[in-house]
Amino acid sequence: MLLKQICPGKSNGLVQSFHTAYWENSRYLIYGTGDKLVIYRGSGFVQTINVSEILEGESNEKKIFSVELSEFDGKIAVTIGTNVLIFKPNQNDKTMKINWTLLKILKHDYSVSCTSWSLVNGQLLVGGEAIVLWEQNKSNEDKWTKLWEQRVASIITHIEISPDSTLIATVGEYDRLVKIWCCQKNDVMERKYKFHYLPHPRSVTNFSWRKGPFEQINSQGSNILLTVCKDGICRIWAATNPDEPHNLYICTVVDPEQSLVTLPSLEEEGICHKHFDCFSPIHWIHPREFLVSIKLALDSFDNETGQSHVGAGLKKLRNLANDTPDLFYQVQQDGSMVIWGIRNIYCRPRRIPKVLVLLRASQVLSPSESDNFHGSTFVFHDNTSPDFKSTSVELTILAQSPQGCISRYSIRLVDLFENLQSAPLQLKQSWTGHRNNIKTMVKSPGTHCFVSLAYDEGAILWDITKPDISQLANQIGPRIIEKSIVPMEQIKLVCVLPEGKCFAAYDGIQIALFIFGDNNDDFTHKIVFDGYDASYELLLLFAYQHKTSSSSTPTYIVGVSSHKNTVFCWKFLYDKAVSVEQWAGSNKRCYPSKDLSPPILLTYSGDGCVTYWQANMKYDSDDLITNKELWLKEVVYDIGIKEPILIKCGPQGKAAVVMKKENIYEMTMWECITKRLPSAKDFIENFSENIVDIDWLFTSSAEIVLAISTSQKICIYTQLRKHHVSGRSSWIMFSEIDNNVTLPISAISWESFGSLIVANSNQLRCYNKWLSEESMEKVSSITWVNQKYPTLFHVVDHLNGPLPHYHPTLLLEHIMWDQKGLVKQIFAHLYKFLKMLIGKNKPIKRILPLPFDKLFEDNTSTASTTTQRYNILFGEDSDEEGSQETLLEFTEEVANFLIEQLQVISLPNLSHVEQAQLLALINTINQVENQKRSLDENGVRYVIFMRRYHYLNKISSGIRTPGLNYRDMNWALHSNSQDLLIEYSVQASGGKFLWKDARIHGVFLWLRSNESVRQQMESVARNHYMSKEERDPTDCSLFYMALRKKKLLLGLWKTANTHREQALMLKFLVNDFTEPRWKTAALKNAYALLGKQRYEYAAAFFLLGDCLKDAVNVCLKHLDDFQLAIAITRVYEGEDGPILRSIYEDYIIPLAIRTGDRWLASLAFWSLNQRDKAVKAIMVPLETLYDKKIETTPLTTDSPDAALVVLYKQLKDKSIQTLRGAAEISPETEYFFVLRSIFAYDRMGCPLLALHLVRTWTFSPQSDPERPDHILKSRRRTTIFDIPIASSDGDDVISKGVVNFDTWNWDEPISPISSKFSKHVTDKSKDFFTEEPSPLVSPLTPKRLSFIDKDSTNDDDVWGWNSPGHYQKLNSFNAKNTNIFANNNEETLDKNNIENDTGNITLLYDVDFYDYKVSLVKRLCQQLLDVAMTVQENSELFEQSSYFSDYVNRAEQGLTTICESVKVPISDIKESLISYPL
Repeated sequence: MLLKQICPGKSNGLVQSFHTAYWENSRYLIYGTGDKLVIYRGSGFVQTINVSEILEGESNEKKIFSVELSEFDGKIAVTIGTNVLIFKPNQNDKTMKINWTLLKILKHDYSVSCTSWSLVNGQLLVGGEAIVLWEQNKSNEDKWTKLWEQRVASIITHIEISPDSTLIATVGEYDRLVKIWCCQKNDVMERKYKFHYLPHPRSVTNFSWRKGPFEQINSQGSNILLTVCKDGICRIWAATNPDEPHNLYICTVVDPEQSLVTLPSLEEEGICHKHFDCFSPIHWIHPREFLVSIKLALDSFDNETGQSHVGAGLKKLRNLANDTPDLFYQVQQDGSMVIWGIRNIYCRPRRIPKVLVLLRASQVLSPSESDNFHGSTFVFHDNTSPDFKSTSVELTILAQSPQGCISRYSIRLVDLFENLQSAPLQLKQSWTGHRNNIKTMVKSPGTHCFVSLAYDEGAILWDITKPDISQLANQIGPRIIEKSIVPMEQIKLVCVLPEGKCFAAYDGIQIALFIFGDNNDDFTHKIVFDGYDASYELLLLFAYQHKTSSSSTPTYIVGVSSHKNTVFCWKFLYDKAVSVEQWAGSNKRCYPSKDLSPPILLTYSGDGCVTYWQANMKYDSDDLITNKELWLKEVVYDIGIKEPILIKCGPQGKAAVVMKKENIYEMTMWECITKRLPSAKDFIENFSENIVDIDWLFTSSAEIVLAISTSQKICIYTQLRKHHVSGRSSWIMFSEIDNNVTLPISAISWESFGSLIVANSNQLRCYNKWLSEESMEKVSSITWVNQKYPTLFHVVDHLNGPLPHYHPTLLLEHIMWDQKGLVKQIFAHLYKFLKMLIGKNKPIKRILPLPFDKLFEDNTSTASTTTQRYNILFGEDSDEEGSQETLLEFTEEVANFLIEQLQVISLPNLSHVEQAQLLALINTINQVENQKRSLDENGVRYVIFMRRYHYLNKISSGIRTPGLNYRDMNWALHSNSQDLLIEYSVQASGGKFLWKDARIHGVFLWLRSNESVRQQMESVARNHYMSKEERDPTDCSLFYMALRKKKLLLGLWKTANTHREQALMLKFLVNDFTEPRWKTAALKNAYALLGKQRYEYAAAFFLLGDCLKDAVNVCLKHLDDFQLAIAITRVYEGEDGPILRSIYEDYIIPLAIRTGDRWLASLAFWSLNQRDKAVKAIMVPLETLYDKKIETTPLTTDSPDAALVVLYKQLKDKSIQTLRGAAEISPETEYFFVLRSIFAYDRMGCPLLALHLVRTWTFSPQSDPERPDHILKSRRRTTIFDIPIASSDGDDVISKGVVNFDTWNWDEPISPISSKFSKHVTDKSKDFFTEEPSPLVSPLTPKRLSFIDKDSTNDDDVWGWNSPGHYQKLNSFNAKNTNIFANNNEETLDKNNIENDTGNITLLYDVDFYDYKVSLVKRLCQQLLDVAMTVQENSELFEQSSYFSDYVNRAEQGLTTICESVKVPISDIKESLISYPL
């Protein structure tokens, strides 16, 4: 990510805390913030130097008093404590950049506070409790000599040496006398100075020497001094006696109150009457800068047509510069500006100076900005600015407010003098922020602001501004702007209210709410919360909103205290008077989550348990007395007894936990997407440095980005799609930010639009979404896609977003769901798009997807009906002219065009391997379509995957893959077209089957007919014998022995005249092997062959000796080929023999359990005619289906293969036996299985298929498992809430600030909703079985679904809240009119609404799944944005195409259809599109 902005902190606010100078053709700004020196060149950051680290152990001072850059040689002097640090400039030979390094530390016996460099000889003047003059040794730069030292009565706070280095001006704090020092004696032995006073009526606030043209510097009487004191009058001091140039006298004054045009406004008078010292100081526009800018304007001015008015204004300024080069300005409290000119301030011969009011311009800036000009200022010309306009006589003003904020303004004098009302000061840049190190940053979801909290317990509220779309091409991203300093001291906790208009702070004594005014620039109200006892120290303060049925949206501020486990809650309405209420209950220290659901808190207890709590509020929350807030325990899991260093709660049930293990810092990511699934470790990463902070980014398209920061670097991770993982971690670091400054990182925070705010000590650095070239190359190396992804959002979408609609992985999943028609539609759509662009020689940057609602269309209709339906969907009339162009038909022409083009062009977002897979799929679909044989859906699946396998092996130059996977073999096993499948497999293998081909296709595993098995074995044997020119009977001996065709094998040996073993084999095979003697001889020969490692031949002799078991063992142990063992057993023994069963039971099933291969397990059980276990193997833990104990790897949250759900859906209703097996699967197991399948599709980048599963999957109602007729009618089902929610017991543990949340006493309810209740309750107001929608979910969205459970008998504790470990249950729907909404005014949902037409129950209304369902829809946002950008880039082409002319509307309608189908409000998705960062 690219660093685009730095907020280096405010200056220390002293007179000499900042300085600017022109050196080596560059303008530099330096200032001290806290104990750090900040250096800028123009508007670009150069470096930060931590001065206290240099002085570590030598000084306890943490504040820089003054800084100054020498225009003589570029050295910087910094005063801190009793030391003056000298830094010298150094230029890097490679980068040619300049930075400063420490040269010398000048130590003193007293405090020093200010410095001044001589422009003549580079000497350094130091002021403090004394005045000291230092000089550097010319031969040894490390040696500095003290030339003069003079103690003074009061500490000097401001010192300046005159431009000719003959006079020194000093002043102390609150001094009314300015001292002017002059050298009286200057020789090698002694140097003496004398001084005289410049008296003032009140204390002097600032002074500066006049900077005239260079030719005036050494002339007599050139030293002119401006002073400002608290009476608001500017005094000009100059020498009147040429013989006494050091004696300065007042030559003129500038009094703002003497002129009518400078009368202060009523508002300003009111302010100043309240504050006696309130005044607006007068600043000098030095003639050197003014005259140079005039000269630059005259040199660059070109008197062209239309610019005559500019020329006239420039002429006025030129005339003004001739007789009045000294200008003075004042910015008043109301934002107006007054400019004076003084004539004859420097002239020969001397004349009386004359003060002129040149102009007063009203509202040059806002009144709130006028404070920036109450401190020191510098005015200079800067022609290095990008928007510098020399013809306008542009000057730059650097102003420091009394609070230390430094602002850079530009003022164009030509515009100002020509049009007084339309030429205000323009703010170009500001330097602001904290002076002390930042401790943390707090943000509010849904707002563009955040709060930074420093260790000095000061807080600043920041705004994030969104750039214009026109600026995106220049990689200009959002900027952070200081909005306000929180007017409260010793702040411990802070939070921003959701709309960003209010800010709550806690200082250990009170909780105060600060409210912004209408102009949104400062806090106007402060409300102290009632009902809070300061003895309850808060550990957490956060706020959230709760949507209600009324138009109001109340905001709740929650304070969590460890004292007596108390939670405070206050309610606040933006559109009403503030009402503050509180209630108390159990609590602990919490980590707020970034989830979509109602507020989630995560707590950690000393016993190693992490607990998720969810806020559950009554839907109508206007009455907090009867509808109190309740924190419900959602999930508990154990992370170990070792106390973590850091815990950060993330979106979608994720939490990052950091622990120290010896010298390693381990970050473990825990995942719990829904409370019904067990938590699991999703990712582990080790760091050698301490992890200081972690932050999560949940994008508008529901992608997750994780930033992990140590003190020296930040690692940015995102998830990888499942097909990208391939043995690697599921998370990948795609970008790394190195801390290239000496300041350690202390906190990080993701903000709007993908910006990462990094706190380096007291500085804030804003890294925008744009990636560096190195990061883009790293992403390409991950996915092997030769394409650059410029921003964080592009990268995250590429690595983990939805797959392109033409991606082969997605297309194959569609085929497994029997959506071949949809795949053909995608190919036809791709054909039309590519043909249109290629025909016009347009670059292919993006490809439009097929409208999303195509996925949800019925694929069982005929082709004509489907075509007609597509035409209706697209708004097309088949009778109109040109309707043929709008049809999406997959033809031979389409296939040939795609195959030809994909060999010469590269599609976006596809690697070369993926594009080869796409080619294979197009070729395969085309072949299947051309043959149009009578294949069932499983046969189609097998043929497509089989031919795709052969095509990829044909075109790939790599190693040939071992064969089809067991998933493909399952499709063949359950196909009713096995004869055709054999035919297609033989054709794909070159027309003949060898054993390697049979093993690749797994034919002996999936062929059901024993006759077909024998035929294929004979074919394999014959092909092996005929495969060589010199026939060798040993090649086919095993197969013929399995077929018990010894005589045929003997005949083959008779023809093998050239074989050296012919005579021996002929003599041996003529014997009768039914006799024990010859059986023993065959076995002896088999063992001898084993010793010679001739394993296949040995197995043949074992069969010759009628020892099938030993032959099988050879296949399994020596050849590692259980398919060969199955093949020879099926033809030798038959289908029901004990050895075949033992192969499945003792080898294949344990193998499937060890590897977690459910496809192989289901295939094995089906082959054993254990159809119930074949169904159960898809879902239940495989080890539960096997009697013996087998070591297995722990189950993960992902399904091994999402396509298992297709197999389950197909098998469960296939027979009574499979129905029994499905009935024995517990409801929670099926619920887990479906959810894991949905998650797996999402992880694969197929959210549409996940939504398809959400929409179509149904849970059958309950039936009696003991009655087969009931099993045939429906599956047994109970409520999905009959799933145990983990809980734990234990005492409160509060130590080291870590609070245990686990022992909430449910026997002492804190609100009516948590009380025990009876099943006989009839009062609807206390109907606890009536559930409400989530506070953050649309009121029309159903909250929870419930399955009928007639066996539920726990009436005393229906939800099980009072009994740890019990199931959490919801009462069944006993009445047809039972609502699942708490608000009767809203739409209700009864049993008939939840159930579909067949009485089954779907996932659409599961409250615990709602937020994840919303995120699935939001993951489509990037594709919709790509649609809009593609249409915009090719608008002319699309207008000419009848197919693409109305594409945007169709795409939007498709998204609307999806939302309606899965019961998600389209308004929520449109909000994501509006807020999506481009």
